[in-house]
This record gives sequence, structure tokens and C-alpha cells, in this order.
Amino acid sequence: MPPLAPADDSSYASAALGNGILYGTSLDGQKPMRWRAAEIRFGPALDLFGLAAGGHLPAGASTRLDYVYYNEGHPDNNHRDGYAMQMVYRQNLRPSFDLEVGAGPYFSMNRTTVNGTEKDDARLGGLVSVALLARLDQYSPGLSLRLAYNHVLTPGAPSSDAFLLGLGKDFGAAHVSPPDADGQHGLWLAALGGFAQTNQSGPGKRLSYALEAKKYYGPWAASVSAIEEGDDGVRVNRHGIAAQGWYVQPVAEHWDISAGAGPYLAVNKRDSNDWKVNGLISLQVGRDLGHQLRGFASFGRVVTFRNKNDADLMTIGIMKGFDL
Repeated sequence: MPPLAPADDSSYASAALGNGILYGTSLDGQKPMRWRAAEIRFGPALDLFGLAAGGHLPAGASTRLDYVYYNEGHPDNNHRDGYAMQMVYRQNLRPSFDLEVGAGPYFSMNRTTVNGTEKDDARLGGLVSVALLARLDQYSPGLSLRLAYNHVLTPGAPSSDAFLLGLGKDFGAAHVSPPDADGQHGLWLAALGGFAQTNQSGPGKRLSYALEAKKYYGPWAASVSAIEEGDDGVRVNRHGIAAQGWYVQPVAEHWDISAGAGPYLAVNKRDSNDWKVNGLISLQVGRDLGHQLRGFASFGRVVTFRNKNDADLMTIGIMKGFDL
């Protein structure tokens, strides 16, 4: 198992579903999310500017840096989701309740049709979140019910409001690492297979696969991947090389969740057939299988930054550690 965050570092992870509305720029009235809003977040405790260590925070207060995947549902003509980083402030209100407020940049991608032309509208905005956490320690230490409100503000694009309900869990000193967590293996090699989906109407799913080399540095990692996205027969027949940096967080014994991002140099034979720099953002859930083996499931988003031909990559894989 690659080395992860130290066991005495506290962290948090949650998943939630809900409903809301899009409104504002280019929309005629409010558009419902059709109960398809969803959020996954996780992140480590982070003492911002040393405020906690310096005694500048109130009793029962803490700060955290969250990595967030947010899907704003499927309002008419707007299928928007994206990734955010939030600085989160938590305040204990009562023994069984905490209040959280988070804010940070939100990079979103919206499949929409404007003046008869369908496009992937990529924009940078902000995500503000407020959540009430009801502790459920009687069922599992650190477990909580999460009732959250999310507000998205993106210049030149619609805004949104949503309420979400889900479960979260705090992980601290009680976290137990896998038995072989101390193995300092030099390099991990992985094979991934699954399917890709172009984020525009018409093209269906097609087979996709990749080979990856990964190196871990405590809770961080770096990877290089050779990716074949497959041919959708209409818009995308793309392959290339991606380099990503990762943050890796334990969420249970033998399990972890990680977020990665980086450049993706690729050629699309159904476009200009020229090599171009794209972006690749990934979320992975992994499990230690012992004997220097790991299994994982991955969701990746290819972003072209050209308002077309973005793609989702949904794969599963197996990883093997090698000493150097």
C-alpha cells in the first residue's frame, strides 16, 4: 500500500444528494435540477495562517481544505458539473451539532445549446457552502448527517442554489492504516479499462483504456498516463499522454479516495489531427488488496478548453507496486 496521510492527521469526507434551481444569465426564469444535484467532498484539516495553533480561533472551531465534485443536476439545456477547492470553517454549536461555512473557486463545465450550437461551456466561478452537521457517533465514531446549501456564482453564466442531504465522516487519530502501509515501494504501475463518453449529443459510449505509472509521497502522488479514449464515430478519436498531481486521503481501513489534475497532451483524429494541450481532472476510490496490489475505480474529465469535445472517462483498474 502506498504511504498515506499520517494517522494522527484529521480529515473529513462526505457524499450528498438533493435538488435546487438554476437562474439568471441566458435563462428564461428558474430551471429545476430535477433532484439530480450531487456532491462528493473530502479534505484534510488545515490550520490556516496558524490561527488554531496561535489560539486565535474560538473554542470548538477548526479549519479544513476540501476538494469538491459538484453536479448541479440536469435543468433544461444546462448539464453543469465541476470541481471546487474550498476553505472550510467549522464551529461546534452544541455537543451533537456543528456548523460549516466554505467558499472557494469552482471550475465548471456546462453542456448547453446557444443560438443553435451545442457546446461545452467551461468557466471559472465560485462555490459557497453552508452545512449543518448532526453527529451520529452512536452508530460510528465521527459519522454525521449533513444538511447543506450550495450557491454557485459564475460570471457570464447562470447561478444556482441547491439543498443537499447526505452522510459525512471525520477521520482522526483512530484511523487504522492497512497492515502494509509502511511499505515504501518505489513505483506503482497500473492498467485501466472501461468506457468514455463525449459530452455532447449524439456520440455514445466507447471502450477506453490506459496505462499509468504512479509515485507516492506521503498523502501526495504524481502520475504519468498513456490514454486511449477510443473512437465515438462522430466527434472524438483521441489518445495522448497525461501528467497529474494527486492528493490521497484514507476514508476507511484499506480504502482511500484521491483527486488528481494536470495537463493532457493529446491528438483527436476527428478534429484537427494536431497535438493539443488539454486538461484532465480525476477522482479515484482505491482499495488495498495486499501483496503490493491495489484495485481502484476512476472517474476522469477531459477538458479541451475549446468549448467542444470534452469527455468523461469511467474506468476500473489494478495497480502493482515495485521496489526500485
